[in-house]
Amino acid sequence: MAERSDAADEPAAPDRQNALGSSGGGRLDDLAAFFRERPRLRTLAVAGPPYAILVLFFAIPLLAMVVVSFQTGDIGGPWTLSNYTEFLNSDTYLSVVWQTLLISVQVTAIVTVVGYALAYSIVRFSRRTTLLLLLVILPFWTSYIIRMYAWINILQSDGVLDSTLNMVGLPALSLLYSEPAVLIGFTYVWLPLAVLPFYASLTNLDSDLIEASKDLGAGPVRTFASVTLPMTINGVVTGIILVFIPTFGSFITPRLLGGTSNIMIGMVIENQFKSAFNWPFGAAIGMVISVVVVALLILGTRLGGGLFAQGGEES
Repeated sequence: MAERSDAADEPAAPDRQNALGSSGGGRLDDLAAFFRERPRLRTLAVAGPPYAILVLFFAIPLLAMVVVSFQTGDIGGPWTLSNYTEFLNSDTYLSVVWQTLLISVQVTAIVTVVGYALAYSIVRFSRRTTLLLLLVILPFWTSYIIRMYAWINILQSDGVLDSTLNMVGLPALSLLYSEPAVLIGFTYVWLPLAVLPFYASLTNLDSDLIEASKDLGAGPVRTFASVTLPMTINGVVTGIILVFIPTFGSFITPRLLGGTSNIMIGMVIENQFKSAFNWPFGAAIGMVISVVVVALLILGTRLGGGLFAQGGEES
């Protein structure tokens, strides 16, 4: 009789779940009300973790590099400007910076043109967009070093490329350890990074604007210049940034595909840290390059955005 009484006193299963759910919902409501009454604490709870990550992994290392760049000899030595003056007064280092800038601009231009055309073709002329995008990002599933060694086998003398050219009666090119090999390697590596923002911007493009431009008598080139490109300029700028910055600081691709005749500034910085063990001088070079890259990106973004905005107003 006692057991039957206890069972009768217990609430049914759905009632228990409702009770637990009501209790959990009550705690969530109390928590929401707690943060609603404290807007500053709510902002800190939402934005605090991302800012903490930025400070820990970006601001502190950058500050440490700035401090080290003003020291001489071993870390902890006296403060000096000699690292900066030595770099800025050296024609050898400045010529390497100029060569790096030229290669980075070439790579960015090639990747932008090829990537935009590829993304435009996927959006406008294909129904298998998912499959094509999967093929575009497929190289990211393979190690960067393995991909570079694959290109060594393709571009080296008597490699895959030369053997194929010989089979069709054309002379061998032997591109390995040349500037074209570096451009090919960079284009292959960064093309997926550019295609994705291009594709996202083209997907959001209103096709009615293109049809309206055609109805008003504009040809394909004018429609592209006055409608398509200005409407997708945010994606283009994003793609350019994603390609230009890593190319300017890269050292693996030029080292493996360019040999010793195609030195980029990233290779110089790596040498200062890993071979010369002159960390202050390497940090000074890194700071100068960071300032140059940021200045170029700000200038390019403002000039590009201004030109396209002007074109959009004219159209």
